Amino acid sequence: MKRKIGLLLILSLVFCTSGVLAAGLPAYGADEGVIIYEVNSGDILFAQKQNEKFYPASTTKLMTALVAIENGDLNENFTVGDEIESIGEDSSTAGLEAEEVLSLNELLYALLLPSGNDAAETIAVNIGRKIAGDSSISSDKAYETFIAAMNKKAKEMGMNGTNFTNPHGLHNDNHYSTPADMLILAKTAFSDVTIKAITRGKVHEVQTNKTKHKWNNSNLLLYANFNELSEEYRVANNLSGTNSVFNGYATSGKTGYTEEANKCLVFEGEGNDKDMIGIIFNADETAIFSEASNTINAVVKEYELLEWLDPEDEDQVVQVVNYHVFDGNKLKYKTNEALITAVPQANRDSYTSKVKWDDTKVKGDATLANLEKDLKAGEQIGELQVYNGETMVEATPLYAVNDMKARNWTDYPILYWYVTIIVILMLLAILRIMFVQFMHNNNIKYKKIKIKKKTTPKTTPKQPQKPTQRTNKRR
Repeated sequence: MKRKIGLLLILSLVFCTSGVLAAGLPAYGADEGVIIYEVNSGDILFAQKQNEKFYPASTTKLMTALVAIENGDLNENFTVGDEIESIGEDSSTAGLEAEEVLSLNELLYALLLPSGNDAAETIAVNIGRKIAGDSSISSDKAYETFIAAMNKKAKEMGMNGTNFTNPHGLHNDNHYSTPADMLILAKTAFSDVTIKAITRGKVHEVQTNKTKHKWNNSNLLLYANFNELSEEYRVANNLSGTNSVFNGYATSGKTGYTEEANKCLVFEGEGNDKDMIGIIFNADETAIFSEASNTINAVVKEYELLEWLDPEDEDQVVQVVNYHVFDGNKLKYKTNEALITAVPQANRDSYTSKVKWDDTKVKGDATLANLEKDLKAGEQIGELQVYNGETMVEATPLYAVNDMKARNWTDYPILYWYVTIIVILMLLAILRIMFVQFMHNNNIKYKKIKIKKKTTPKTTPKQPQKPTQRTNKRR
């Protein structure tokens, strides 16, 4: 299960109301779909219309890239075909030409940096054939196969409010997503090494069999000065001089725009041990990068991470009152994953944590408790809860580290041995008295058994013989 229960950080009760936010986060437009997420804690810091359907425009291409990487070989070369002719003149492109040969890796740069719809079409057709296992199928059939793979991947990832009809995000009434779904996609995409490397780059150049390309990243948060962009890009987008929306903490992102979708941005920023992902849909073109930059600054500078219990620390113990004598009196417990809360620095003192036992197994507090049943190591015995004031923010399960049995009747003679000895002596005395009384009442006499000692006969010492007296006769 996910490491936290109650993932949202009191969205409407504590941190925010619609369009207004504490801790320095900007006031988002009332019609925007927004979700702001801190990666290390797993906390959603703000959400607005997060489950409503929006047109995602070119942020769609993050899914296109994921499906292509999953089903293709980055080093395999593909030839651009007539599929690019379906792209409208006002569409963002990477300037690909028919019969141009590029590796899948280069096509991903063309897809994600300049947001090339022509690259999206080429990827869809060629990877669609690989998914189908048939290089001879028509481009239309291959295209349909790829779109089906995109929707299958979305469902597998839990993006239940999303449906794709194309690989680039050009408007279709049946092509939609939600900020919450796009967050799921962004977390997966930005953790992929290939997508991470591409979306964090500012520029990429490649020479093909047809021409030389120089693609700039359309994520303007990455540029301190617009002079870093190619002249063609600056002129086309009317950019010059210092970039007021540059953010040194910004790392990656994906832009999107259609008239129906308005401006969309999926972005990432890192700093001061924080790693955040933001989704903004249906925003004003002149405001979206400012909103994103201010969001990154607020999370990085004005939030901090509070770690409540390290899963590697098995020294968290509670003393058990009714412990089994051979198990000792300490029950160790731990979490399987870290419980970390991203909180505004100004409010950190209002956050506390407490242990909540499963009272069918353990009753008591964090220092002294009674077992309601025998426990096995690894068994869930409660949860660690985090509170902001009186409101629970989030929680994570607690598990027993050691086996432990509740006390039973056999424990008491061992625990109270001195009492046991006294009781035994008293019982022996009582039995002695009862025995004597029984003998007396029944007039039973018993003789003492005399044991004769075996004696050795005395020997009379010999008397010394008197010498024989001889008489001398006179002759």
